[in-house]
Amino acid sequence: MASEVEAKGERSKDDFIPLRTITKRNTTGQEDNFMKSYYEEVENITQLSEEKIDEIRWQNGIEIQGDNCPKPITSFRDLNLPPELQQYLQNNGYISPTAIQMQALRCVMSGRDLIGLAETGSGKTLAYSLPLSRTTATVLPNNNHGNATENTNSLHLNNSNTTSTSYLSDSLPYSMLNTGSLGMPSYHRVSSDLASFPYSSPVGTPISIRYKSVGICGGVPVSVQAQEIGSGVDVVIATPGWLLDLYERGLVSLDKVSYLVMDEADKMLGMGLEEQLRKVVGLATGTVKARQTLLWTATMPDSLERLARSAVLDPITIQVGPVGLISPTIQQNVMFLYHYEKPEKLLQVLQSTPSPPVIVFTSSIQNVDYVTELLKKEQFHASGLHSEKPQDYRFTLVRAFRDGKVDVLVATDVGSRGLDFPEVTHIINYDLPDSIEDYVHRCGRTGRMGHFGVATSFLTLDCKIAEQLKEMLEVMDQVVPNELENTKQFGKKIIKTEFGDRVVDF
Repeated sequence: MASEVEAKGERSKDDFIPLRTITKRNTTGQEDNFMKSYYEEVENITQLSEEKIDEIRWQNGIEIQGDNCPKPITSFRDLNLPPELQQYLQNNGYISPTAIQMQALRCVMSGRDLIGLAETGSGKTLAYSLPLSRTTATVLPNNNHGNATENTNSLHLNNSNTTSTSYLSDSLPYSMLNTGSLGMPSYHRVSSDLASFPYSSPVGTPISIRYKSVGICGGVPVSVQAQEIGSGVDVVIATPGWLLDLYERGLVSLDKVSYLVMDEADKMLGMGLEEQLRKVVGLATGTVKARQTLLWTATMPDSLERLARSAVLDPITIQVGPVGLISPTIQQNVMFLYHYEKPEKLLQVLQSTPSPPVIVFTSSIQNVDYVTELLKKEQFHASGLHSEKPQDYRFTLVRAFRDGKVDVLVATDVGSRGLDFPEVTHIINYDLPDSIEDYVHRCGRTGRMGHFGVATSFLTLDCKIAEQLKEMLEVMDQVVPNELENTKQFGKKIIKTEFGDRVVDF
């Protein structure tokens, strides 16, 4: 019997028609992914046996799906990068790639579409930003900027509203060669010769890595963004909604996108942005250039499979470690408290933290302001970050925190993704979030790239993720507080008093 939906001629999201129904383009006849590989396999990778490849993947917890998956690398030297770029990585302590980078860098630089699943802080950003420098250089050997509607070659989508812009002729984004997010104002000034050094392309032609990137996000006047992109851009970093808004205004065209990155796809899908993402994919599908598409996520929601059916073609799927778990290098300390105890316990925890910087997460804008003022009164160098803060203030605060001018960043979940501060060794969940995914991403703000970190969480009776939190702690072999033995007592409405919290019975 046909369902009621079918009778009305409607489709559920699970049965939608993919945006791409064929694998060839009518205009060029090329396959609908990147035009060619921009990776030259070095000898020690070429000589790897299938047994050795399996051993490397097994030792690093790498699982793959897809046909003809490229071999993993074991060193950045295996990428045959320009000497200047290799030296920059080495000078900044990036000698060996992380597990996700070992397999993903090789796949991306071979031109394949990719779905990458790995824990927060595992180095996914470098896995797409490092190839981006080669992609842009290969696609744009002359880098003549024209109108923005003609020269947008790379598009990076994320959920962060703290996007920034930079001209790479005189500054290089920290995220391009380190662990930050391309969507964050995390630029470190370097000499211009590094930002535009020449190197040989796969065919031996000297190329200079010089291009213009622009950020599109909320909190910035449309007129300002229009002016920035008016002279032509090579890389667009955007939130989906604002990108579509500028497209509808005729300020941005996606008909020449050749490198499409959807970072933190799980978060965007969780925010209800599936239709916006599919629309962006559709606009970037009927293009005159072949397109390479990368989906990156730390968790695996069901909606990701639906999006993947429209976005990627013959992809390689890479999974490193169990999806949705926290890095084993992060120590999770969960302590049961009544609400009235939290301010004093917060001060105790901060005072016992060896050194800043520290991130404190709360569940609401009001609590961000409250905790920030509390810490300031106790002479902590603290500042608050939430969605009601002006965009310019957010930029300034993030830079100040990165530069060591702010010791404690108090934030809502606006700061749980897209922010990368390798120096943060401690995060505190003053309020636990309402989803285990947000807990995972909050904890992932510390212990980045395999470093040690501590995540301290204040557990109260109104916690809505008690059962999942208990499972997380048990799976990760962390200490489970006695109160979590009975998870049914959590998640209920409570009355907060100065003597304790009382569950409201209905």
